[in-house]
Order: sequence, then structure tokens, then C-alpha cells
Amino acid sequence: MRPLLLTIAPIVAASITPAAVSDTGEVGSQVCGGCHAGIYRSYSATGMSQSSGRTGSGDFHESSERASFSDPFTGAEYRILTAPGYRLEFSRTATEVQGERTLAWFIGSGRVGRSYLFSLGGFLFQAPVSYYSQQAKWDVSPGFERYGSIHLTRAVETGCLQCHSSRLQAVAGTQNRYGAPPFLEGGVGCERCHGPGKAHVGWAAASARDGAPGIVNPAKLDAARRDSVCEQCHLVGAARIARARARRDAYQPGARLSDYSAVFVWTGSGSSALNVNSHFEKLQQSACKRASGDVLWCGTCHNPHAEPAAAARVDYYRTRCERCHQPSACREQRAARQKAQDDCVACHMPKSPVRDNLHAVYTDHSIPRRPHQPSAAGGSKTLVPFWNTPSDGRDLGLAYAAVANGGAGLEQKALELLEKAAEHDPADLPVLAQLAQIYDRTGQEEKATALDEKIVRSDPAQVTASINLGAYWARRGRVKEAMQLWEDALARNPGLTEVRMNLAVAQYQAGDRAAALASLQKALQYDPDHAVARKLLAEISTAQP
Repeated sequence: MRPLLLTIAPIVAASITPAAVSDTGEVGSQVCGGCHAGIYRSYSATGMSQSSGRTGSGDFHESSERASFSDPFTGAEYRILTAPGYRLEFSRTATEVQGERTLAWFIGSGRVGRSYLFSLGGFLFQAPVSYYSQQAKWDVSPGFERYGSIHLTRAVETGCLQCHSSRLQAVAGTQNRYGAPPFLEGGVGCERCHGPGKAHVGWAAASARDGAPGIVNPAKLDAARRDSVCEQCHLVGAARIARARARRDAYQPGARLSDYSAVFVWTGSGSSALNVNSHFEKLQQSACKRASGDVLWCGTCHNPHAEPAAAARVDYYRTRCERCHQPSACREQRAARQKAQDDCVACHMPKSPVRDNLHAVYTDHSIPRRPHQPSAAGGSKTLVPFWNTPSDGRDLGLAYAAVANGGAGLEQKALELLEKAAEHDPADLPVLAQLAQIYDRTGQEEKATALDEKIVRSDPAQVTASINLGAYWARRGRVKEAMQLWEDALARNPGLTEVRMNLAVAQYQAGDRAAALASLQKALQYDPDHAVARKLLAEISTAQP
């Protein structure tokens, strides 16, 4: 049987949950509600407060009328059951695969839609189905269109949950393992914008004075720190890179996000495209923002603690526009204004399709005077810093590596910048990891091997480096050491099907047929519709001892 040794080299290296912090100082929004009851009640009804939780909880309920559908990309059949409990039943006639998953958690308030998470052995994965509220239907989750099978092993990493839930219980050193429950508070809690409340609560309990230390009021900060509170979740750009200091510290409200992240956007073609989380980026492009400067920010139009009722939204947002614009300025729309109910948002912030969700439309915060015309494809593509702050070659190199599949020459730009960054700081693991992957893709295996060995010696929890290094070592006859690397990677994320197949092949070639079969059976528990794993299991099962 021909060895099946795969090198896993994603464009962006897999992230690993850092060492746990013993005391974050967070107390939870319910504690805040003890003194700020009115704000707590109104905020609890907002979409941000309801952006994650246990399925079946809250006031939002998905329609069950279109809860069964066929996926045209794979031929898979899906059925979602919402009582008792949320369950996903799946089947695919072509491969005779069928099964189910318990959908324990949701992500998304339901205003646009919801995605769902399931847990296997404490490890979280995203379900291949989502609910789309604007169409009141269930369909394939965003990004799952590219898979050719029922994909059940998309790991849910902390970067996703961080902007949808609060007080995560991530298990350090893993890619997607969490405690039970995975987060202690559904939705975006008070402390995401105001900072940890422990010091504030302790001070308030001992004094009747107002203004306790340790709490941030974003509206009273300078513009950069104020805006950073919103940017932490509503600014992604073309690439967002953790600065070197982010290896030691995490952003907290009151700081400048630019000290922790470098955000890059495109010039030329691609700069006008809309993404799900590009609200802040688009606002910066608006004529309103350019004319108003720091005076205009998210809080100018949005009350972070409350949302207007549906019937009042047109009037609510029009009054905010009229703080700067006289109604008579809208001359071209005068004849249609009465019919449109003087709806400024409908005309100047229209709902538009986004690149990363084919089933929904989002508000265009670039506030165009007239609807955008589709821009012609092509033209040069260059990354530039979003903020007017210096950015070094290290961050720009990592950004180009993150978007290297977006056009010719981008990977070469990344390579040149990252090689210089590695010379400057030979211990910068994110730089070394991306360099190793570029070397692997360009056939420079010796260089890739050397870097992955260095990465794994420095931090054994770097899954991508361990996986690739195992493949290099196996080809050099160091199979036992390769197997140890793969087993360690699977302990950090058991849904890595290709890694488990590599392990099975190595076990079989070492004469341990029973272990190889067990590995493949385990792989299919997580990824039952993986064609190569199923074929390999059949080959080893029927092979002569």
C-alpha cells in the first residue's frame, strides 16, 4: 500500500489558546446589573447582548418551516430538529453516510442569522448549517460551500468566540477545547467595553462615592482609545495581525488597539468591498467621517446600551443625521421622501451583499451619497496600514502572508519581509511559522524543516509546525518521532483528519494494524464523510496480515 503522508500547510497558522490567566478580574454582567439595573435591562435586549448562548434560550426562535434542505454542493441532506433540544441530522446517499450532532450553542443574535456549535469530547466545532433570518430559512454555513463533503471538523477557536461571548473557558495549549460551558456569559458582556469589574465592585462596596477606579467610560476617552473599544470587534481589514507585544498582553478597554494589532486594508481594487465586520473600516471611508473628524464615532448614531424599537428606527436615525444635515439638502430625493418615510438609512446606508456571507446583506457604513457602482476587477493591490501609525515590516509581512492567495506576487512580498523580520528577531514564532509554510509551498523543505524544528523546541503547542515537522521526519525515516508529534497535535485538536490518517499509515507500516484501524475509526467519528479516510480504512481492513 502506498504511504499516505500529507503535509498540512494552511495559509494562516493554527492558533493555540495561550496559558490560562488565573484571575482576569471579570465579574460578569449580572453583577454590574446590581447597581445599574436600568442599563442592564435595556442592554440585555440588544443584539450584542444576545450574540451567543445555549440553543433554545432567549426570545429569538428560528422558523421550523424550512428546516430540511439539500446541499447542492455535496448532495448532502440536512434536517434540523429544535425540540427537544437542537439536533442536526445529516446524510449523503453517495457515500452512505448518516449521523447526527447535538447543536448545544449558537453564535449570532438572530438579527441577520445564527450559526451553531457542537462539542465532541469537550472540543468545539462549527456545524455546517446556519439559520438566515432575512430569508427565514436554514442553509449551508458561510464558507462551507467550498467543501466537497459533509464537513464536521471546523474548529471553533478563541478568536471567533471572543467577539460573540464573554468569559471564555478555553483550555490552555489546545486549539478548540473548552470547559463546560465554553463561556460563562452568552453575548458581549459589560466588561468587553468597560474593562474588568472586580476592582470597581470592591471599591463600590466600601464607599458610596461614584466613579470607582478600574472602570472605563469609552465616551470620556481620547478618540483613539474610544474608537478602539468598538474596533476590537468591528474592524478586521484585509488582514489583522497581532503585534509582537500581543504575545505577552491582551487588549483591554482604555488602551489603544493599535498597540496590540496591526490592521491593513487594500488600496486600488478591492478597497470598496464589504465584509461582515467591516463597519468601522467603511465608516472611515465616508464623507461624513472625513468632514467631521474625531467628532463622529460609533456612539454618534448608536446607543450602546439600547436599540430603538423597529417602528421607531427610521425616526431615530433620521434625527441623528439631521444633527449635521438639513432636510432640504436631500434635493434629489425630495419627491420620493414621503414615500420612503424620510428614511435616511435606506437611501444612504443601504443593505448590501458581503463577500464572506452569501446569504445575507449588511448596512453599508461608508454612507454613500448615491448607491455604489460595481467596481471593475483588476488593478494593483497593495496593503497599507489602516491607522495613521507606523507599521514595521514584520507586521506587513505577516499581513501579506495572510492574503497570499489573493493574487500573484503577494507571497513573494511576504517572503522578503518575513525573512528580514526573522533576522531581526529570530525568536518571533508567528514570523517563523509563516516563513516555514512559504518555504514548504515553494519546495524549500530543508529550510521549512529547520524552522519547524526551532518552533517546536520553543513551543510544543504550535500545532501546524508539529504536523508539518512530523511529515518531514517521516520521509527521513524518523517515523516514531513523527508519530509522537502527530499524537500531540491530535490531543490539541482531535478533528485533524489528515493528521490522523498520517498516523494510521505510520502505525500500519510499523506493523500495528490494530492501532491503524483504531486511528481511522476515530477519524471517522469526527469526520464521517471523509472519502480518503473511509477508503484507507477499507484498504487496511481487507489487507492481508
